Amino acid sequence: MRLLFVTPSFPWPPHSGHSLIACSQMKYLARRHVVDLISFADTEAPEAGDLVGYCAHIQPVVFQRWIALLNKGWGVLKGRPLQASYFFSMRMKDAVESRLRGNSYDAVVFYTTAMAQYLPEWYQGVAIWHMVDPLVLNNERFWDRCSWRERVVARNRIARLKRYEQWHAKRFSRVLLVNEADVRDYQRRLQGARLDWVPHGVDVDVFRPSAAGGREPGMIVITGNMNHPPNVDAVEVFCRDIFPLVCRRAPSANLWLVGSNPSAVRHWTKNQQIKATGFVPDIRPYLSRAMVSVCVVHLNVGTQTKVLEAMASGTPVVTTSAGNHGVGAISGHHLYVADSSEEFAERVVTLLNGEGWMTLSENGRKFVVENFAWQKSAAKLESILKQVVQGR
Repeated sequence: MRLLFVTPSFPWPPHSGHSLIACSQMKYLARRHVVDLISFADTEAPEAGDLVGYCAHIQPVVFQRWIALLNKGWGVLKGRPLQASYFFSMRMKDAVESRLRGNSYDAVVFYTTAMAQYLPEWYQGVAIWHMVDPLVLNNERFWDRCSWRERVVARNRIARLKRYEQWHAKRFSRVLLVNEADVRDYQRRLQGARLDWVPHGVDVDVFRPSAAGGREPGMIVITGNMNHPPNVDAVEVFCRDIFPLVCRRAPSANLWLVGSNPSAVRHWTKNQQIKATGFVPDIRPYLSRAMVSVCVVHLNVGTQTKVLEAMASGTPVVTTSAGNHGVGAISGHHLYVADSSEEFAERVVTLLNGEGWMTLSENGRKFVVENFAWQKSAAKLESILKQVVQGR
């Protein structure tokens, strides 16, 4: 097959979630198919890295931020979602249409909510909308944790997103999410849309137990973008409600907040047992040193990459039911699931003391290898593409 991928940010290096998904899936599909890429980028000639080996054609479209901000304001007046307005670009529209008119593709894949607007109305070929994380579900499920002021804004935001997603979903051959549970929940909202799911993944050859050095006693790690509201909320809950309970029973416990944009959580570093790294080029050294990785998210949507990366690295995980939502691991066998502060702290202390540590380390790694290696994700996407193309 000849495939075209359209992404909202240049997927090299693959730091963001959707960039990682797109880059990894292109890598494996390129082994048997021809892959082309059109992507927003900061410059006309971005460093393409490994993409050069995956993609037969790479077309960057410079993202003009000043125009994006104007579009965002215009979108408020027009009742469009801010995400879609911010990413609207005549340059991207022209690039996609020109590419589709001048080439014969078996399928074209658009990543994230914002990029659906670039599917031309005249296009009759196979088009896939990989939403990654469904924004309506994200906003609805985070509703209970919003203040009344935030809810006023959120209500309007959800209404805009619903109109946008319902309009575009019916135009695509398939709409993809990253786990089966979200597909069941979303099917009721997107009437007439053909939904399917492609699992998130981890490079299990990159994320693996380290042979060098040992674990640092008492070290706990939280990874992720520290400016992402669900992650900020998770850090607040752990630092405020759980970490004090851990320290009472394990006085040597220390917490590392590893991820970019930590300004919203940096106030916790007034506690000498809590450190924030800011952006790091590689989180693996922190995962390989930690005794425990914790994920206290309460947003019951998508798949928590941080959970998969820690398990693949052989680092035992304690998470909430929401954190395990898209993972589907068995508590007590692959990881620990706890929703009360007391139980969560107890599980963390148990692992800090080494009780059952090796069992969860080995079982967690095996679970990810068997269910979330990128090969499996790409194979599922490939199967869907073949099915739709053959159906045409």
